[in-house]
Amino acid sequence: MARRKDHTRKELTELAIEAGRTLVREKGTDALTARNVAKAIGYTPGTLYNVFENIDALAAAINIKSMQAFAEKLRHTLAQSETTEDCVRQIAQAYLHFHKEEPQLWSLLFAVPVAHHSDAYHQAIHAIFDQVTEAMAPLSQSPTQARRKAKILWSTLHGICLLQQSAKLDVSEPDQPAELVAEFLDQFITT
Repeated sequence: MARRKDHTRKELTELAIEAGRTLVREKGTDALTARNVAKAIGYTPGTLYNVFENIDALAAAINIKSMQAFAEKLRHTLAQSETTEDCVRQIAQAYLHFHKEEPQLWSLLFAVPVAHHSDAYHQAIHAIFDQVTEAMAPLSQSPTQARRKAKILWSTLHGICLLQQSAKLDVSEPDQPAELVAEFLDQFITT
């Protein structure tokens, strides 16, 4: 494949991120390779490495885009919540919905180790986590407790989704994730 110069670096970055998202959505996280992404955008893998340090950097960029979209969804959802309890339940529903609607992007974000961290990555994480912590504040006695409750909520949601995705949630009999989360929240919110 000949060298191309059809796109600016910024355009090439966006093309690669979108191609990577599409590959992950359609074929799973294992499809996210430099060769596959480069082929999808009509460039060589070497060109891709001129834009991204490595495949983890591309995965991180895809994750940032997913987190930004999820943070915006949370902002919109939480703005419509009238009570603290409703707010927490809406966070849980948004998480379950993301897992159900985008299982492969969810896997890339939460189940696949990505060895790339940047300020943008941490900002994207905090754009989500800070909203969850803020939702926990009225149920907490301190900012530290609110942060810990946010982690407990997030970890529980993550665990249920991960077990469902790996077909290990229904060990003895089937249980719907939404029902398990609702039961957990009934106990968690009142304690």
